[in-house]
Amino acid sequence: MGLHISRIEIRNFRNFRHLVIDDFPDHAVIVGENGVGKSNLLEAIRLVLDPSISDARRMLREEDIWEGHPAGLAGGAEVTIVVELRGFDDDADAKSILSTATVDFDPYVARLTYRFAPRTEVTTADGSQVQPTGRPLTAKDYDVVVFAGDRETNDVRAIRREVALRVLPALRDAEGDLHNWRRSPMRDLLERLPLDSANLEVTASAIASAVDQLTKDENVAKLEGHLTDRLGAMFGPRLAVQPTLGFASSKPDELIRAVRLFFDTARRRSISDTSLGSANVIYLGLLLEALSQQRHDEEFIAPLVAVEEPEAHLHVTLQRHLFGYLLRTGPSLILTTHSPHIAAIAPVRSFIVLRATENGTTGATTAALPVSDEEAKDLERYLDVSRAEVLFASAVVLVEGLAELYILPALAEAAGFDLDAYGTVVASAHGTDFKPYRALLGPKGLDTPHVVVTDGDAAGDKRGVREAGLKRGAKLHPEASRGKALLDQIALLPEVGAADYKSTRDPLAAELHGHGIYIGAQTLETDLCSLFGEEIIQAFEELNSNSTARDDVSRGVTNERNTTVDPELRKKMLKRIGALGKGRFAQRLASDAVVFPSVISEFPQVVDRCGRSVKVVACLVVAPWEAANALDHRTAGTTGARCSTPGRRAS
Repeated sequence: MGLHISRIEIRNFRNFRHLVIDDFPDHAVIVGENGVGKSNLLEAIRLVLDPSISDARRMLREEDIWEGHPAGLAGGAEVTIVVELRGFDDDADAKSILSTATVDFDPYVARLTYRFAPRTEVTTADGSQVQPTGRPLTAKDYDVVVFAGDRETNDVRAIRREVALRVLPALRDAEGDLHNWRRSPMRDLLERLPLDSANLEVTASAIASAVDQLTKDENVAKLEGHLTDRLGAMFGPRLAVQPTLGFASSKPDELIRAVRLFFDTARRRSISDTSLGSANVIYLGLLLEALSQQRHDEEFIAPLVAVEEPEAHLHVTLQRHLFGYLLRTGPSLILTTHSPHIAAIAPVRSFIVLRATENGTTGATTAALPVSDEEAKDLERYLDVSRAEVLFASAVVLVEGLAELYILPALAEAAGFDLDAYGTVVASAHGTDFKPYRALLGPKGLDTPHVVVTDGDAAGDKRGVREAGLKRGAKLHPEASRGKALLDQIALLPEVGAADYKSTRDPLAAELHGHGIYIGAQTLETDLCSLFGEEIIQAFEELNSNSTARDDVSRGVTNERNTTVDPELRKKMLKRIGALGKGRFAQRLASDAVVFPSVISEFPQVVDRCGRSVKVVACLVVAPWEAANALDHRTAGTTGARCSTPGRRAS
């Protein structure tokens, strides 16, 4: 990748008290809730880099100061924006242009700084800086300086000319801009064409003849005469005008301005005949082509393009195709988006997530995601349109498959938790390899609060492997050495059903719960039998009328409630449910969730101890047998139910 933004730091500007984004992606996809500051982040970049912004616009106003600042503009608030650039180690021209801005050489790093601060400052006893007059300050008492490197005397204007930043705002009137010669990117493309002057003269002469031929029509001449009389009367003799009809200027040097872009060989379909979305794509294409031509002619050292909400008016398939191309080719590109379709095709290391907090908007990036290239490819395949919602979520519950994907939201709704209201997404890994997704959501990735809910698989499988759930949980432990120690302890666990099994296993599971890793006992279907056995039987009978199959499931539910579980009865029940399809069965069980509240309301302490959305969903799934034991199968009142040690709060 060539020259690109590599780091941003913003203080006291609009949404941002102190935003730092290290490892800014070379192609960046910025996501976040409405009002979190995505557009303001682009505006901050423009204050530093955009040559089209006037000095007057770089002067801020009261509303541009972070609203949580204790003094505000009147009290001497200072706004700083730092943008660092990398990727020019092998570019001699860029090294020369950015020489005064370079602050490091391994790799090369250039730094540009915007500062908005009072003109004359003194430090008061409390450490604040104000003007010595003591009066409240206004914007007129401030100065703006944008400088390169570490010295405020280093002029940045030449650098801004050489780093071509272009920002396309959301809901742009692309059609209007394309028809306006001064704003259209067609102007740059056409004006740099080495046109033959003799050909222009001949073309202009032909156009003049064509116009003359048109005006020979008596109706055209009559209209010209009417307009001349009316406008002459309106302007008076001193400002007389002579309106003349035509379809292009006959001056050779102005002829190029009459050129229009058509979309068929017959030149019948113009930009006005396209959709709003198509006009936006055309505008962006012309802009990129103009930048490419300018770069080829060495008019600048690198282009930087930022586009706000490019999904506006675009069909979803065009979104995927267009931005899949743009995010992997061409100049450094920054997008702000709400579209999971764009997020689903973006490189996994390209995301920046902005979140609102009491201390201003914060940001996290996946640019330095601690996964291998192969795991990164897996994540990109994983993030289809539905699962790309995790990028926009405030909290995430990671589960194994479709069954949990249907059941968990139903349990949350029954418990009185609106997952959407908390911005919580239940996402399936479609398997048990949670490691790359935990990395994506972890502190070195999106830093999104999340938990993992997985089967315990305590009983031995066909290969004789026991406690597969605890083992995969131990491998997800944030401390590798402690995870290895847990694996050693898991290997020493007694057989399921042994007298000391539960007392030995529970502390290990509880430790993992404390790190947001919730391990069930066996599988979702068997674990839910303690509390929702009747609902499981009913859901199965609605899907299967075979009496033998129904009997296997009914006996299986009863078996799961016994102190000692018969593995053969369990196997038969799971085989019957599997024959229906776990996803199909779970969907039917979830549709019967109206009966859940009467069950869930009987153990409010589970809800109280678990906290909000993510935790309560996790606890309701992995601890139902614990709650059921405390309740004596729905009859023991409301005491004793509890959730294992809560981990990180998710909302």
